[in-house]
Amino acid sequence: MSKKVFIRTFGCQMNARDSEVVAGILMDAGYRLSDSADKADVVLFNSCSVRKHAEDRLFGNIAELKGLKKKRPRLVIALMGCTAQNYKHNIFKKAPLVDIVCGPGNEFDLPVLIENFLKTRSRIVAVNKVDKKRPEVSTGYRNAGKTALVSIGEGCNNFCSYCIVPYVRGKERYRDVGDIVREVRDLAACGYKEIMLLGQNVNSYGRTPNSELQTPNFVHLLEALNGIDGIERIKFMTSHPKDASKELFGAIASLEKVCKQLHLPVQSGSDRILKLMSRGYTSKRYLKLVEDYKKMVPGGSITTDILVGFPTETERDFKATYDIMKKIRFNSAFIFKYSPRPPAKAAKMTDDVTRDVKEERHRKLLELQRKISGEGIR
Repeated sequence: MSKKVFIRTFGCQMNARDSEVVAGILMDAGYRLSDSADKADVVLFNSCSVRKHAEDRLFGNIAELKGLKKKRPRLVIALMGCTAQNYKHNIFKKAPLVDIVCGPGNEFDLPVLIENFLKTRSRIVAVNKVDKKRPEVSTGYRNAGKTALVSIGEGCNNFCSYCIVPYVRGKERYRDVGDIVREVRDLAACGYKEIMLLGQNVNSYGRTPNSELQTPNFVHLLEALNGIDGIERIKFMTSHPKDASKELFGAIASLEKVCKQLHLPVQSGSDRILKLMSRGYTSKRYLKLVEDYKKMVPGGSITTDILVGFPTETERDFKATYDIMKKIRFNSAFIFKYSPRPPAKAAKMTDDVTRDVKEERHRKLLELQRKISGEGIR
Protein backbone atom coordinates (compact mmCIF):
# COMPACT_ATOMS: atom_id res chain seq x y z
CA MET A 1 0.00 0.00 0.00
CA SER A 2 1.17 3.55 -0.73
CA LYS A 3 2.18 5.73 2.19
CA LYS A 4 0.07 8.67 3.27
CA VAL A 5 1.42 12.18 3.89
CA PHE A 6 -0.23 15.01 5.79
CA ILE A 7 1.06 18.51 4.99
CA ARG A 8 0.51 21.46 7.34
CA THR A 9 1.46 24.89 5.99
CA PHE A 10 2.26 28.04 7.95
CA GLY A 11 2.93 31.47 6.50
CA CYS A 12 2.64 33.24 3.19
CA GLN A 13 1.26 32.31 -0.21
CA MET A 14 4.75 31.35 -1.37
CA ASN A 15 4.73 28.68 1.31
CA ALA A 16 1.30 27.59 0.12
CA ARG A 17 2.64 27.22 -3.42
CA ASP A 18 5.68 25.29 -2.14
CA SER A 19 3.33 22.89 -0.35
CA GLU A 20 1.41 22.33 -3.58
CA VAL A 21 4.64 21.51 -5.41
CA VAL A 22 5.79 19.11 -2.68
CA ALA A 23 2.38 17.43 -2.55
CA GLY A 24 2.62 16.83 -6.30
CA ILE A 25 6.18 15.50 -6.07
CA LEU A 26 5.25 13.07 -3.30
CA MET A 27 2.11 11.93 -5.13
CA ASP A 28 4.21 11.26 -8.24
CA ALA A 29 6.48 9.18 -5.98
CA GLY A 30 3.52 7.05 -4.90
CA TYR A 31 2.27 8.84 -1.80
CA ARG A 32 -1.35 9.68 -1.09
CA LEU A 33 -2.48 12.84 0.66
CA SER A 34 -4.04 12.48 4.10
CA ASP A 35 -6.50 14.92 5.66
CA SER A 36 -5.08 14.48 9.18
CA ALA A 37 -1.89 13.59 11.01
CA ASP A 38 -3.63 10.65 12.72
CA LYS A 39 -4.03 8.82 9.39
CA ALA A 40 -0.61 9.68 7.95
CA ASP A 41 2.68 7.82 7.70
CA VAL A 42 4.52 11.11 7.16
CA VAL A 43 3.62 14.46 8.73
CA LEU A 44 5.27 17.34 6.91
CA PHE A 45 5.28 20.89 8.29
CA ASN A 46 6.01 23.72 5.89
CA SER A 47 7.21 26.53 8.08
CA CYS A 48 7.37 30.32 8.24
CA SER A 49 10.01 32.12 10.28
CA VAL A 50 9.24 35.72 9.32
CA ARG A 51 7.07 36.33 12.42
CA LYS A 52 7.72 34.87 15.86
CA HIS A 53 4.01 34.15 16.28
CA ALA A 54 3.98 31.81 13.26
CA GLU A 55 7.11 30.06 14.51
CA ASP A 56 5.61 29.58 17.99
CA ARG A 57 2.48 28.06 16.43
CA LEU A 58 4.66 25.69 14.42
CA PHE A 59 6.57 24.41 17.45
CA GLY A 60 3.30 24.05 19.35
CA ASN A 61 1.81 21.95 16.57
CA ILE A 62 4.87 19.71 16.40
CA ALA A 63 4.83 19.19 20.18
CA GLU A 64 1.18 18.09 19.99
CA LEU A 65 2.33 15.02 18.02
CA LYS A 66 4.22 13.58 21.02
CA GLY A 67 1.42 11.17 21.93
CA LEU A 68 0.95 10.06 18.32
CA LYS A 69 4.69 9.52 17.86
CA LYS A 70 4.82 7.43 21.05
CA LYS A 71 1.86 5.37 19.85
CA ARG A 72 3.31 4.99 16.34
CA PRO A 73 7.12 5.18 16.56
CA ARG A 74 7.55 4.73 12.80
CA LEU A 75 5.67 7.95 12.07
CA VAL A 76 7.98 10.29 10.16
CA ILE A 77 7.90 13.98 11.10
CA ALA A 78 9.55 16.32 8.61
CA LEU A 79 10.04 20.09 8.62
CA MET A 80 10.60 22.12 5.46
CA GLY A 81 10.75 25.82 4.67
CA CYS A 82 12.17 28.94 6.30
CA THR A 83 12.35 27.66 9.87
CA ALA A 84 14.16 24.53 8.72
CA GLN A 85 16.75 26.64 6.88
CA ASN A 86 17.18 29.01 9.82
CA TYR A 87 17.66 26.43 12.56
CA LYS A 88 19.29 23.57 10.61
CA HIS A 89 20.63 21.00 13.15
CA ASN A 90 19.50 23.15 16.06
CA ILE A 91 15.87 22.34 15.25
CA PHE A 92 16.31 19.06 17.13
CA LYS A 93 16.76 21.06 20.36
CA LYS A 94 13.66 23.16 19.68
CA ALA A 95 11.56 20.29 18.33
CA PRO A 96 13.05 16.89 19.25
CA LEU A 97 10.22 15.00 17.51
CA VAL A 98 11.47 16.12 14.08
CA ASP A 99 13.20 13.47 11.95
CA ILE A 100 13.95 15.35 8.71
CA VAL A 101 14.96 19.00 8.22
CA CYS A 102 14.58 20.23 4.64
CA GLY A 103 15.40 23.77 3.56
CA PRO A 104 14.06 25.74 0.56
CA GLY A 105 15.41 24.21 -2.64
CA ASN A 106 15.89 20.79 -1.04
CA GLU A 107 12.15 19.99 -1.04
CA PHE A 108 12.49 18.39 -4.47
CA ASP A 109 14.58 15.68 -2.76
CA LEU A 110 11.93 14.84 -0.15
CA PRO A 111 10.92 11.43 -1.57
CA VAL A 112 14.58 10.31 -1.36
CA LEU A 113 15.11 11.94 2.05
CA ILE A 114 12.09 10.15 3.49
CA GLU A 115 13.14 6.79 2.04
CA ASN A 116 16.69 7.23 3.38
CA PHE A 117 15.34 8.01 6.83
CA LEU A 118 13.08 4.94 6.77
CA LYS A 119 16.09 2.78 5.92
CA THR A 120 18.53 4.23 8.45
CA ARG A 121 16.28 5.83 11.11
CA SER A 122 19.00 8.48 11.36
CA ARG A 123 17.98 12.13 11.41
CA ILE A 124 18.55 14.03 8.17
CA VAL A 125 19.39 17.70 7.61
CA ALA A 126 19.24 18.88 3.98
CA VAL A 127 19.75 22.65 3.71
CA ASN A 128 22.40 23.07 1.00
CA LYS A 129 20.33 24.32 -1.96
CA VAL A 130 18.90 27.62 -0.70
CA ASP A 131 20.75 29.65 -3.38
CA LYS A 132 20.17 27.19 -6.24
CA LYS A 133 17.71 27.96 -9.03
CA ARG A 134 14.82 25.57 -8.65
CA PRO A 135 14.20 22.97 -11.35
CA GLU A 136 11.12 23.34 -13.54
CA VAL A 137 8.82 20.63 -12.17
CA SER A 138 5.23 20.22 -13.34
CA THR A 139 3.27 17.78 -11.20
CA GLY A 140 -0.17 19.03 -12.17
CA TYR A 141 -1.34 19.10 -8.54
CA ARG A 142 -3.14 22.21 -7.25
CA ASN A 143 -5.14 22.90 -4.11
CA ALA A 144 -8.83 23.53 -4.66
CA GLY A 145 -9.67 27.17 -5.31
CA LYS A 146 -10.34 29.65 -8.07
CA THR A 147 -6.89 31.28 -7.95
CA ALA A 148 -3.75 29.51 -9.15
CA LEU A 149 -0.54 30.52 -7.39
CA VAL A 150 2.42 31.04 -9.73
CA SER A 151 5.90 31.66 -8.33
CA ILE A 152 8.03 33.85 -10.61
CA GLY A 153 11.18 33.62 -8.53
CA GLU A 154 12.84 33.02 -5.21
CA GLY A 155 14.90 34.92 -2.70
CA CYS A 156 15.55 38.57 -1.88
CA ASN A 157 18.54 40.90 -2.09
CA ASN A 158 17.12 43.77 -0.03
CA PHE A 159 18.22 42.75 3.49
CA CYS A 160 15.72 44.95 5.32
CA SER A 161 17.12 45.04 8.83
CA TYR A 162 14.13 43.33 10.48
CA CYS A 163 13.65 40.61 7.85
CA ILE A 164 14.94 37.07 7.83
CA VAL A 165 13.90 36.23 4.24
CA PRO A 166 17.28 36.77 2.48
CA TYR A 167 18.91 34.45 5.01
CA VAL A 168 16.39 31.62 4.66
CA ARG A 169 15.27 32.03 1.02
CA GLY A 170 18.62 33.00 -0.45
CA LYS A 171 19.55 35.48 -3.16
CA GLU A 172 17.15 36.50 -5.91
CA ARG A 173 16.71 33.89 -8.65
CA TYR A 174 14.00 34.25 -11.27
CA ARG A 175 12.29 31.87 -13.65
CA ASP A 176 12.45 32.42 -17.41
CA VAL A 177 9.50 34.19 -19.02
CA GLY A 178 8.95 31.20 -21.32
CA ASP A 179 8.62 28.79 -18.40
CA ILE A 180 6.14 31.06 -16.58
CA VAL A 181 4.08 31.59 -19.76
CA ARG A 182 4.01 27.82 -20.35
CA GLU A 183 2.77 27.19 -16.80
CA VAL A 184 0.04 29.82 -17.09
CA ARG A 185 -1.10 28.46 -20.47
CA ASP A 186 -1.40 25.02 -18.87
CA LEU A 187 -3.41 26.54 -16.02
CA ALA A 188 -5.76 28.20 -18.52
CA ALA A 189 -6.18 24.88 -20.30
CA CYS A 190 -7.20 23.35 -16.94
CA GLY A 191 -9.91 25.98 -16.52
CA TYR A 192 -8.21 28.51 -14.24
CA LYS A 193 -9.32 32.08 -14.86
CA GLU A 194 -7.28 33.86 -12.18
CA ILE A 195 -3.58 33.70 -11.31
CA MET A 196 -1.56 35.23 -8.48
CA LEU A 197 2.11 35.92 -9.31
CA LEU A 198 4.37 35.50 -6.27
CA GLY A 199 7.78 36.87 -5.43
CA GLN A 200 9.52 38.44 -2.46
CA ASN A 201 9.85 41.54 -4.66
CA VAL A 202 8.13 41.19 -8.02
CA ASN A 203 9.54 44.55 -9.15
CA SER A 204 12.99 42.99 -9.21
CA TYR A 205 11.99 40.40 -11.80
CA GLY A 206 14.71 40.23 -14.43
CA ARG A 207 17.34 41.80 -12.19
CA THR A 208 20.86 40.57 -12.87
CA PRO A 209 23.45 39.83 -10.16
CA ASN A 210 24.94 43.33 -10.60
CA SER A 211 21.49 44.76 -9.71
CA GLU A 212 20.68 46.14 -13.16
CA LEU A 213 17.22 45.51 -14.57
CA GLN A 214 17.28 43.91 -17.98
CA THR A 215 14.69 43.01 -20.61
CA PRO A 216 12.39 41.26 -19.93
CA ASN A 217 11.40 42.94 -16.67
CA PHE A 218 8.24 42.50 -14.61
CA VAL A 219 6.14 44.74 -16.85
CA HIS A 220 7.17 42.68 -19.88
CA LEU A 221 6.13 39.56 -18.01
CA LEU A 222 2.72 41.07 -17.24
CA GLU A 223 2.31 41.96 -20.92
CA ALA A 224 3.12 38.39 -21.97
CA LEU A 225 0.67 36.86 -19.49
CA ASN A 226 -2.03 39.37 -20.39
CA GLY A 227 -2.16 37.86 -23.88
CA ILE A 228 -2.91 34.30 -22.78
CA ASP A 229 -6.37 33.12 -23.80
CA GLY A 230 -8.54 31.86 -20.96
CA ILE A 231 -6.87 33.87 -18.21
CA GLU A 232 -9.15 36.70 -17.10
CA ARG A 233 -7.52 38.10 -13.94
CA ILE A 234 -3.86 38.60 -13.03
CA LYS A 235 -2.82 39.58 -9.51
CA PHE A 236 0.64 39.86 -7.97
CA MET A 237 2.50 40.51 -4.74
CA THR A 238 4.67 41.92 -3.29
CA SER A 239 5.93 45.22 -4.73
CA HIS A 240 8.81 46.94 -2.93
CA PRO A 241 8.41 50.74 -2.87
CA LYS A 242 12.06 51.42 -3.67
CA ASP A 243 11.63 49.64 -7.01
CA ALA A 244 8.01 50.62 -7.82
CA SER A 245 7.62 52.85 -10.88
CA LYS A 246 5.24 54.68 -13.18
CA GLU A 247 5.95 51.97 -15.74
CA LEU A 248 4.39 49.41 -13.38
CA PHE A 249 1.42 51.66 -12.62
CA GLY A 250 0.91 52.20 -16.34
CA ALA A 251 0.82 48.45 -16.90
CA ILE A 252 -1.77 48.03 -14.14
CA ALA A 253 -3.87 50.74 -15.78
CA SER A 254 -3.57 49.60 -19.40
CA LEU A 255 -3.50 45.79 -19.27
CA GLU A 256 -7.11 44.69 -19.10
CA LYS A 257 -6.47 41.41 -17.28
CA VAL A 258 -4.22 42.88 -14.59
CA CYS A 259 -6.35 43.65 -11.51
CA LYS A 260 -6.39 47.28 -10.48
CA GLN A 261 -4.83 46.70 -7.10
CA LEU A 262 -1.39 47.21 -5.58
CA HIS A 263 0.15 45.84 -2.39
CA LEU A 264 2.87 48.33 -1.44
CA PRO A 265 4.30 47.80 2.08
CA VAL A 266 5.11 51.12 3.78
CA GLN A 267 6.20 49.52 7.11
CA SER A 268 6.59 52.93 8.82
CA GLY A 269 5.78 56.57 8.22
CA SER A 270 8.90 57.74 10.05
CA ASP A 271 11.96 58.49 7.91
CA ARG A 272 14.23 57.75 10.87
CA ILE A 273 12.71 54.30 11.34
CA LEU A 274 12.64 53.62 7.58
CA LYS A 275 16.39 54.30 7.50
CA LEU A 276 16.99 51.97 10.45
CA MET A 277 14.89 49.37 8.64
CA SER A 278 17.10 49.75 5.51
CA ARG A 279 14.01 50.22 3.36
CA GLY A 280 15.65 52.45 0.74
CA TYR A 281 12.94 55.14 0.50
CA THR A 282 11.52 58.05 2.49
CA SER A 283 7.94 58.79 3.47
CA LYS A 284 7.95 61.60 0.85
CA ARG A 285 8.98 59.12 -1.86
CA TYR A 286 6.30 56.69 -0.72
CA LEU A 287 3.58 59.38 -0.78
CA LYS A 288 4.65 60.39 -4.30
CA LEU A 289 4.34 56.76 -5.45
CA VAL A 290 0.83 56.57 -4.02
CA GLU A 291 -0.08 59.89 -5.66
CA ASP A 292 1.19 58.64 -9.04
CA TYR A 293 -0.62 55.33 -8.64
CA LYS A 294 -3.95 56.94 -7.75
CA LYS A 295 -3.68 59.33 -10.71
CA MET A 296 -2.74 56.62 -13.19
CA VAL A 297 -5.11 53.93 -11.86
CA PRO A 298 -8.31 55.78 -10.93
CA GLY A 299 -10.31 53.74 -8.44
CA GLY A 300 -7.48 51.24 -8.00
CA SER A 301 -7.12 49.74 -4.53
CA ILE A 302 -3.96 49.96 -2.46
CA THR A 303 -3.00 47.79 0.51
CA THR A 304 0.04 47.76 2.75
CA ASP A 305 2.09 46.18 5.55
CA ILE A 306 3.01 48.08 8.72
CA LEU A 307 5.42 47.09 11.48
CA VAL A 308 4.99 48.75 14.89
CA GLY A 309 7.38 48.74 17.82
CA PHE A 310 10.62 48.62 15.84
CA PRO A 311 13.62 49.25 18.17
CA THR A 312 13.87 52.91 19.28
CA GLU A 313 10.41 53.74 17.82
CA THR A 314 9.17 56.83 19.71
CA GLU A 315 5.70 58.30 20.00
CA ARG A 316 6.75 60.81 17.35
CA ASP A 317 7.77 57.97 14.99
CA PHE A 318 4.51 56.19 15.66
CA LYS A 319 2.51 59.36 15.01
CA ALA A 320 4.20 59.65 11.60
CA THR A 321 2.96 56.14 10.79
CA TYR A 322 -0.51 56.93 12.08
CA ASP A 323 -0.63 60.12 10.02
CA ILE A 324 0.49 58.45 6.79
CA MET A 325 -2.26 55.86 7.23
CA LYS A 326 -4.82 58.66 7.72
CA LYS A 327 -3.54 60.50 4.67
CA ILE A 328 -3.40 57.56 2.24
CA ARG A 329 -6.51 55.71 3.46
CA PHE A 330 -5.45 52.19 2.49
CA ASN A 331 -8.12 49.72 1.42
CA SER A 332 -6.64 47.33 3.95
CA ALA A 333 -3.47 46.94 5.99
CA PHE A 334 -1.62 44.02 7.53
CA ILE A 335 -0.30 45.38 10.83
CA PHE A 336 2.35 43.48 12.78
CA LYS A 337 4.23 43.89 16.04
CA TYR A 338 8.01 43.79 15.78
CA SER A 339 9.86 40.80 17.17
CA PRO A 340 13.62 40.11 16.77
CA ARG A 341 14.36 37.56 14.05
CA PRO A 342 18.03 36.50 14.14
CA PRO A 343 20.15 36.67 12.06
CA ALA A 344 18.43 39.81 10.70
CA LYS A 345 20.48 42.92 11.49
CA ALA A 346 17.88 44.52 13.78
CA ALA A 347 18.04 41.48 16.08
CA LYS A 348 21.32 42.94 17.37
CA MET A 349 19.51 46.10 18.48
CA THR A 350 17.93 46.33 21.91
CA ASP A 351 14.24 45.49 21.65
CA ASP A 352 13.39 48.52 23.79
CA VAL A 353 9.73 49.12 22.92
CA THR A 354 7.79 47.33 25.62
CA ARG A 355 5.19 44.72 24.87
CA ASP A 356 2.41 46.91 26.29
CA VAL A 357 3.42 49.82 24.04
CA LYS A 358 3.55 47.57 21.00
CA GLU A 359 0.10 46.24 21.83
CA GLU A 360 -1.30 49.76 22.25
CA ARG A 361 0.17 51.05 18.99
CA HIS A 362 -1.00 47.93 17.18
CA ARG A 363 -4.51 48.45 18.55
CA LYS A 364 -4.61 52.11 17.52
CA LEU A 365 -3.62 51.32 13.93
CA LEU A 366 -6.14 48.49 13.70
CA GLU A 367 -8.87 50.82 14.95
CA LEU A 368 -7.87 53.49 12.44
CA GLN A 369 -7.92 51.01 9.56
CA ARG A 370 -11.30 49.65 10.64
CA LYS A 371 -12.64 53.21 10.71
CA ILE A 372 -11.25 53.95 7.24
CA SER A 373 -12.63 50.70 5.84
CA GLY A 374 -16.02 51.39 7.45
CA GLU A 375 -16.21 54.87 5.97
CA GLY A 376 -15.16 53.68 2.54
CA ILE A 377 -12.16 54.81 0.56
CA ARG A 378 -12.34 58.32 -0.82
